[in-house]
Amino acid sequence: MKIFTLTFLAALTLLAAPVARAWTYNDGDLLLVFRNGSQDVEFDLGSVTNFLGQTNEYTTTVSGWDPTLVTSTFGSFADVKVVLLATGGATNWLSGAEPDTTAYNISAQAANSLHGVINAIGNKPLYPINIPTAGPNAYSIDIGGQYETSSYDYVVSGGHFSGIPQLGGYAPFTVERAVPGYLDFWQVQSSSVYPNPPPDNLVGTFYLTSGGALTFVAGPRPSAISGIKVAGSISSIKFSTVVGNTYSIAYTSVLGSPISTWPVDGNSLIGNGRINVINHTNNNNSQEFYQVKTQ
Repeated sequence: MKIFTLTFLAALTLLAAPVARAWTYNDGDLLLVFRNGSQDVEFDLGSVTNFLGQTNEYTTTVSGWDPTLVTSTFGSFADVKVVLLATGGATNWLSGAEPDTTAYNISAQAANSLHGVINAIGNKPLYPINIPTAGPNAYSIDIGGQYETSSYDYVVSGGHFSGIPQLGGYAPFTVERAVPGYLDFWQVQSSSVYPNPPPDNLVGTFYLTSGGALTFVAGPRPSAISGIKVAGSISSIKFSTVVGNTYSIAYTSVLGSPISTWPVDGNSLIGNGRINVINHTNNNNSQEFYQVKTQ
């Protein structure tokens, strides 16, 4: 009977032990975080390099996360904010949700601070205590519960639960947005060139639907022509831009051929996040069609 009791107690101890963790975070991993001010749900999507260096307009559905964990935690995607983050040390990758009207290069000290915050978001659930995971690469934390210090909200705010949309002030712009919507994905590195540092690299755009479908499109978003004003042989073409991208105008008087074969006007400009204009001369005085080309 005594042996049975000891065995039974040992079994109870094993049952009470935390489930073995599958969460492993390494610098360079892309973190996907959802929050609503009372709960955080975080996923580790693996290496950010999976989204770097892709050709423009490369499109993929982002896997490796479970939308049902988000809906079971929050009820739905409504009133939920989303952010994507990664760090490699001096280089950081941040989602951005506001109009991009400036280069976001930062100092070496600021880059190091960003690295520390993002690294802590990935590692804090492992130390000093392994909190229970909610899946093979996910966890869900009640920011007012016993594991609050491991939460995204707590880490980025230093426990003050303020300044969260800009990572407690360490990010140069708002990094999260409401669902549904799109998030620009910026590669932000340190620069010693001031006051006009070179623009950072817009890696691509993440799109998230209200149903939880997450898609990544590499490169700059297609620019939208907002107006064309014609004066004599000059067409002034207005279009939206993103900071740092180079824009030019492709044109044709005959539709049917691939846009890739259209001639390109020699005028170009570097975007500043606002509506810009390129003046194109129509030498033939014939009807023309235009397409904004982005590099």
